[in-house]
Amino acid sequence: MNIPAPEPAALRDAADRLVSTLAAHSDPEYRLTVLKRLARRLGEDSYPMFLRLLGVVAESDDERAKRLLAETLGAALRRMDLPGGALSSWGATGLPDSVNPFSAGSLSGHFFGATPRRLLGPVEYLTVWHLQRTQRIPLGADTFRTSLERLIELLNHSEEARTLYPQKIAAEVQNELEGAYTRATRERLAALAAAWKAGKSPAEVAQAALDPDVDQPPGAWLVRDL
Repeated sequence: MNIPAPEPAALRDAADRLVSTLAAHSDPEYRLTVLKRLARRLGEDSYPMFLRLLGVVAESDDERAKRLLAETLGAALRRMDLPGGALSSWGATGLPDSVNPFSAGSLSGHFFGATPRRLLGPVEYLTVWHLQRTQRIPLGADTFRTSLERLIELLNHSEEARTLYPQKIAAEVQNELEGAYTRATRERLAALAAAWKAGKSPAEVAQAALDPDVDQPPGAWLVRDL
């Protein structure tokens, strides 16, 4: 599914309003409520727009704004209540192709008794979007690397977020959560979490999440990750 991108000026204005709203309140719980409300108002189909807003702040030179947003996400991690977006799981049937995109809301069926979609935090969402077939048009490697690097850099402005997020990912990939991740995705998320916990740079963390070329099978092979 393709969501039309807004004009850069509109994105900057929206990001500025978000930061201003967060800055107007000292209570971290209230700030988290504001952030979650924004994600809900945008809706699951437009969760990439929520990520774009985080990216606008991450790209800015406003260190106070970055710290404020990162600390709000840190509070969400502490409460295990990250604003998330839904992607179809790898086991879901009837996935669309890029030629005929459709509403994510139509993925309402079940596969072997499991719900085919679950909410993912920003880092997991980007990774699944890049590595797996979902209801969205695939996210290219360059866009994925750049977006993830900026997101990690933003989150590192909060010690709580920098500590808790890789712990969360490392714990989750130990289990096959409702078919949300393929084996390859779990491996990449585990590598990402390990690099992040080791204090690697955002660029190195983002690179760790990319499936190495050496692991790719020859182009003539058809491989299914069961």
